[in-house]
Amino acid sequence: MTPKFFAVVSAAVLIGCSGTSHEPKPGAPADKDTTIHNLPPVETKEANTTYKPAFAGQTRVAGMKTSTELDIKVISEGLVNPWGIAVMPDGRLLISEKGGTLRIATTGGELSAPILGLPAVNSEGQGGLLGITLDPDFGSNRMVYWVFSEKTGGGNLTAVAKGRLADDEKRLKTRL
Repeated sequence: MTPKFFAVVSAAVLIGCSGTSHEPKPGAPADKDTTIHNLPPVETKEANTTYKPAFAGQTRVAGMKTSTELDIKVISEGLVNPWGIAVMPDGRLLISEKGGTLRIATTGGELSAPILGLPAVNSEGQGGLLGITLDPDFGSNRMVYWVFSEKTGGGNLTAVAKGRLADDEKRLKTRL
């Protein structure tokens, strides 16, 4: 999977999911599958906050059924709570695991040992090693950026960090 392919697929998904309503636009042909709009809400548990929704149904969006075929391929069974994926220039995948591990996977399923040099990550609750991306000039500067939960004296905070992936791909240098 090349970065260009990944970007095109991501853009198609975002465009396909855009919009504020699943109701047909005036004058649009009727949806052939009328069940698409009549499913119960995705979230049915009691609200976990006292904030008022900005509009009716904001926090209780209706379920959706699709007939779109998916082509799902398991790359590896050896990952624990994989979270973020960045496609490297050679097609391999840099993958963050929620618990604080960063690894490289080939599309054939081979996993690297955990990459060393990351700061301490607090993976309790919603925390962890989260999003990851490569610098646009990664091919020449090998810079990686990531988001993670960091424990502080006053609780947790969401932090952004960067580091240079060593040429042997075993360590991130965060002191540049």
